[in-house]
Order: sequence, then structure tokens, then C-alpha cells
Amino acid sequence: MPTPKGPMDVIVIGAGAAGLAAMRRLVEAGLRVVCLEAADRIGGKVNTVPFAGHVVDLGAQECEGQKGNIVVEMAKPLGLLEDLKQPETYTFLSNGNSLQNEIVASFNEKMQRFIDEAKKNNTKSITEVVEEAFKSETFNQEPALNKSLLEWFERSHELGGHSDPKLGKSLHGVEERKYCDGTYQMWKGKGMGTILELLMNKYPDPSKALAIDIEMKKEVDVINWNTESKLIHITCKDGSSYEARSVISTVSVGYLKERYPVLFTPPLPKEKIDAINNLDMFLIDKIFMEFPEPWWPETPAKFQLIWRPEDKVNFTEEEKWITEVYSMDTVDHNPNVLVGWINDDGARLMEKTSEENVKKGMDKLLSMLFKDKFDVKPIQTLLRTKWQTNRFERGAYSYRSVYTEENGGSAEALGKPITDAKGFPVICFAGEATSPHYHATVHGAIETGFREAERVIKSFK
Repeated sequence: MPTPKGPMDVIVIGAGAAGLAAMRRLVEAGLRVVCLEAADRIGGKVNTVPFAGHVVDLGAQECEGQKGNIVVEMAKPLGLLEDLKQPETYTFLSNGNSLQNEIVASFNEKMQRFIDEAKKNNTKSITEVVEEAFKSETFNQEPALNKSLLEWFERSHELGGHSDPKLGKSLHGVEERKYCDGTYQMWKGKGMGTILELLMNKYPDPSKALAIDIEMKKEVDVINWNTESKLIHITCKDGSSYEARSVISTVSVGYLKERYPVLFTPPLPKEKIDAINNLDMFLIDKIFMEFPEPWWPETPAKFQLIWRPEDKVNFTEEEKWITEVYSMDTVDHNPNVLVGWINDDGARLMEKTSEENVKKGMDKLLSMLFKDKFDVKPIQTLLRTKWQTNRFERGAYSYRSVYTEENGGSAEALGKPITDAKGFPVICFAGEATSPHYHATVHGAIETGFREAERVIKSFK
């Protein structure tokens, strides 16, 4: 069924932060544009939802630094942000005994020094450097716990590659990734979803919202981008079709990995295919737990979990994922909630577990860890993320792995537009994975949306 809209100037695929940023610029420039969103909501990996009488962020939640951060530049003048409060940190062994924070901090500092001093121009993973340092350096504060501390370090720093070393984060990626200066910012209880309202100009005055045309549940089936044709033809899985002179794709690398062979006709250039295949997606999940009232000593608080091998045997094979939960935190402006953190293989196992059994598993973990220290209450309500199961995402954020370094691929290659013979951008690529220095961030995603929109606008002029 053809669209009644007629040919558009630009079609944006995906209504996440990058897609909305692109739409904002294109609409402001007066171009005819529509956004096709496969899901039943906007935001992509920005997803703020009600929970426990307040809100929680299932995806991105913090503004990373301030200087040069487009999110902060948009939100700070409106009084929407506050400095991230530093939590009181508690470290527990998996048998429920406390561990001095200084022991963990010292271990962390030593390992971080090895990473900082390591040569980055190679194909090594961060994990390789850390484990080589572990073998060569004497960690003698708590010798019986050193391997457990190493495991905690690798998980809490999201190094990856536990089941396949080639999927570990690369050292080169450390050098490539940049950070904005300044204190981290939070949303005063409103959640990261507020940035979506800002991008659409719905806040603070909804009457001034931009006329952004977003069509939901429009999963694209085929993009026919033959550069000899004046128009790109897009067919959606519901049978609807669209035409435009230019397309901006903002979809996840995880989604592209599964669908690029059938999504694009004719096939994409080899450089683009290599970038899609060789960049990777890291998986990190959250487990939100609501209690009748706080039973922990203070807020904000962070509980670091150091797992001893002998305590892992208390969990069945089906409960193995529990032994990979490495931290639990209080939640900003949500007083009765803790959030548990789990990533990589443990997160994949957790996602395959029923929500009922996840709740039982977390109750078991809380009792084992804290029953002798606090008056732990049973979990009242549980909400967990499933970013790997989400077929439009297949992970939480992109990164450079050992596989990337060995086989080629980069944010620059992924973000390079496909042009016709005259240099007109036929298909552009945006999204956090196309940001060379700020991938894995909302501000990086927004910058790429602006970048590609401005590229297209310039070409139309």
C-alpha cells in the first residue's frame, strides 16, 4: 500500500536520540521529512518508564560530563539537571562479610594504571593487559581474594570477552573514546527521556513543539537505493511504501548485523559491510527492585559485590546468572528502589530467565548478602531490561573489540554516507555507533543526528 504522502525530501529511519536530532534540523530547514520507527515508542535506548511511583531509566540515565556535551547544553539552562550525588559505597563478599573499600580501591587504581600506561596501537584487549598485569604484579593485600577482585574489575569496567576473548573491548578503543569534562549530571527525577522532549521542542512550552512527523510500528523491510534513480524506494513490513531523495538510517549496529544483507538493495559497499560486521554491541542490563520501604542505611548508596568461588556453588545452573551481578545501587529520586547491574554473558542468561525466577533469584541474593547486616525486605515489584532480546537493539551500546582491530571497521566507516555520482548523499548513517569519540552516549548519538541532517541540508541547498 503506497503512502499518501508522496515523495519526501528525506526519510529518517529510527526515532531514537539520533533520529529525533536529525528530524529537528531537517524540519527547521523546511524540508519534507518523515521518520519511520519500527517500535511502538520513540527513544530507542533512551527509555524512561514509570516505576514505584516515580520513573526509572531502562537505558541511558546520566549526562557524562558537561563541557562539550550537547545534552547538557540543551538541558542545563532550563534548570533540568543537577550534579550526580556521590554515593556511600559498601563492599560485600558473596558470603555476606564486609570488605574494606580501600582494598577494592587500591586494586582498582593499580589495574587502571596498567591500562593507562599500556600501548594502545595494537589489537590487544583491555582484559589481556589486565590479566598480564595481574600475573606480573604482586597483589598482596588480600591474596585469597585477588582472583575475585580481578573478576569484579573486569565486570564493573564492562571489559567483555569472557566467553570469547576476541569480543573483549580493545585497547585502541580506550584511546579513541573521549569524555566530556565536568561533573556528571542527573535529571532531578525526570529521567533521560526528557531529552526527547527537548529535541522535539515540547519542553518547556508544548505549544511550541516542532511539527515532527513520526510513524510508529513501521519496520523497514527493503531500502532500494539504486543511485541511478532520482528517488530511494522504501518498503515496510506492513506493506506501506515511501519515496525520498535521501535517507538517514539511525538504527542500531546490532539490528544492522542481522538485517543488512536483505535490508539494502543493491548491497552496501564492502567498507560499510565490514564496519557493520566488525563493530560489536556490548550488553548491560538493569534489574530494578521495589521494596515497601528502604532497608539500606542511607541514600545514595552503592553495594559492590565480590564473588568468592566457594559461594557460587550455592546457586544452581539455572541460577548461574545471579553470580554475575556485580553491583546494586539506590536510584535517583526513587526512594524505595535498588537497581542491580549485570552484563555480558550473565546478562544473556538473565534475559532467558522468567521474570518470576529473576525475582526469586534476587531475593535469594539479597538474603545471602545482607540478612546479618540489615533488615532486608522481600522484593515487592521487579522490572528488568532485556536489551539483547530486543531485536531492534541487540545490545546496549557499540564498541571496538579485538575482532574490530583484527578485521577492520570503525565509527568513521560506518558513518560515511553513500553518495551518487554527483556527491549527493543518498543514504546517510547516524547513531551512537557512528560517533568516533562519543559512541555509547546520548550526546554522541545526538551529535551524529545533527551531523547527517546538516550534510543533507547542505546538499539540498
